[in-house]
Parts: sequence; C-alpha cells; structure tokens
Amino acid sequence: MYAINLFKLFFRREDQLFKIHRAEKVFNFWKLIFLLFLVSILTYIWTSWIGLGTDPISANATEFTHKEYELRKLWFLIGRVAYAILFAAFILFASSFFWWLFNDIRYRKLIIIQMNVLLVMLLERILWIPLMVYAGIDWYVSPFSFGVAASYITDIEWIIYFFGAISIFQVWIIWYQIKCLQYLSTTKRFWIWLGVISWHLLLWAGTAAISRYDLFLIYILNS
Repeated sequence: MYAINLFKLFFRREDQLFKIHRAEKVFNFWKLIFLLFLVSILTYIWTSWIGLGTDPISANATEFTHKEYELRKLWFLIGRVAYAILFAAFILFASSFFWWLFNDIRYRKLIIIQMNVLLVMLLERILWIPLMVYAGIDWYVSPFSFGVAASYITDIEWIIYFFGAISIFQVWIIWYQIKCLQYLSTTKRFWIWLGVISWHLLLWAGTAAISRYDLFLIYILNS
C-alpha cells in the first residue's frame, strides 16, 4: 500500500518510485486528482481576473454596451475554467494513456507520475503572470523559454511559438518522465526516449498551431 506524496516524489524520487512500483493499492488518489483540478481552475481564473488573454474583448470594448461587455467577460471566464479542466484532464489522463499504450505499467501509477508534471506546468503558468503584468512579456518569449532566441532568428510566428513552448520546465518534465518510465517499465531505454521526445514534439507543435490561430478563431466567433 502506498500513500501518494507528491512532494517526496519531487525530492526523493527513487525511494518513492520503489514504493509505487511495489504498491498494489494507493491512497489519496482521487483526493489529489480533485485538488489538482481545483488548483488548475483557480490558476486560470486568476489569470482571467487580472485580464490576461482578454485582448480580443478589450480591443472592441467601445463597440459594446456595459452589459454586453460584462457578459462577454463572463463567457471568457467560463471558457477559461473549461480550458483549465480540459488542460488538467489531458495532462493527467490522456498523457498517461499514451505512456500506458507503450509501457508495461499500471495506468493509475502513470497518472501519479503525471500529477507532478501538472504541478510543474501550473508553476510555469503562475510565473508567466508577473512577466506579463509587470514586464509585458508574452509566454512564448519568456526568459524561461527558447522563444526569445527563435524571435531573433526568424519572424515566422509558428516557429517562435514552437520554440516558445520549449522551456526549462519542459526540459525538466522530459527528464523526469524518462527517469520514472525507465524505473517502472521494462521497455528499452531507446524506445522510452523516443516516445517521450516524440510526444513532446507533437505537443509543442500543437501548442504553436493553437497559439497561431486562436486569436483568428476568436475574431471569427465575435464577428
């Protein structure tokens, strides 16, 4: 039996992985799932509350009545809550399902690994807030990412967004996932490395595509 402790999994990884590997039953699983969803929702509500991402609404604020403007802000907030739920669900369940397809590890144990991944990704998003508010720096050119270097090399937005999605947090996540999968799985190291890196390349490409076209889609919906 194993009581999930996410902080020990950060700082005493091998000891905790040994316990996870041997565990037949885990405690606090659904409690932590609920807590992580709650933290995700609160993080995105916070960003919405201080106005981050509301540019498409604010740009046309003079065209709306006060009631229409407040209603659009409410719908934007609801959309961010929905996005937070989908974001957390994807990181916890979809990513774990992908690892489960190619590794001989129980699905629930993979979700435990992804819990810490979600925490790191939420930390990264929280650190974006002061950069955006006080320095006016967008996430894809944050000092933690490679987007800044890409912006000096090219003006192609998709490439800048792609490299902007690659940050020191993402590099740590790749290292962490590889270490955990190597410990828990009998899959050869080459395939683990290939699977993890390929998965992240796909996610970064998807993030770049969404970032490239999200404003365009919002303008279409508002028109």
